[in-house]
Amino acid sequence: MNKFMTWLWVAISFVILNSNIAMADSRQLLSSFRDWDAFVLQTDAGEKVCYMISVPKTRSPSNLRHGNPFVTITHKPSREIRNEFNFIAGYSFQRGSAVQVTIDNQRKNDLFTEQDGAWAYDSQQDDNLVASMKRGNSMTLSARSGRGNATSYRFSLSGFTAAHNAITNACR
Repeated sequence: MNKFMTWLWVAISFVILNSNIAMADSRQLLSSFRDWDAFVLQTDAGEKVCYMISVPKTRSPSNLRHGNPFVTITHKPSREIRNEFNFIAGYSFQRGSAVQVTIDNQRKNDLFTEQDGAWAYDSQQDDNLVASMKRGNSMTLSARSGRGNATSYRFSLSGFTAAHNAITNACR
């Protein structure tokens, strides 16, 4: 699948997974910044949402069906939400498991999981993750599937800061 089709699928999935955003909402690509794309959308309810998105560069094990994983960072100013970190794996996580976050070989706080998503426990952890991602080069997310398989995804952080600046400026 080419890059455009991958991003299109990821963007559509993001909207479907966030059911409070209607399909008729207007979405605009702010720009692509190396390995991250930045978007702004206006919901039918008038809410402005800015988010950035990336897909993994590598997956392990490579022969395991992984779905279509991606990471987003989202700002929802009308709800006073900034830097919301979300990892969608494309498969259900093992019940009660956590996703381990490593940035440039330094382990960060784990993320809680529910079904196929993983999030920070609070806004302070979101902010800390974003600050570390701005300084980093690579992020690895390690998880366990519902079947107990160990999985790992490496995301490039190239372009992260520029994409974050774009969504922050768009959602002031």
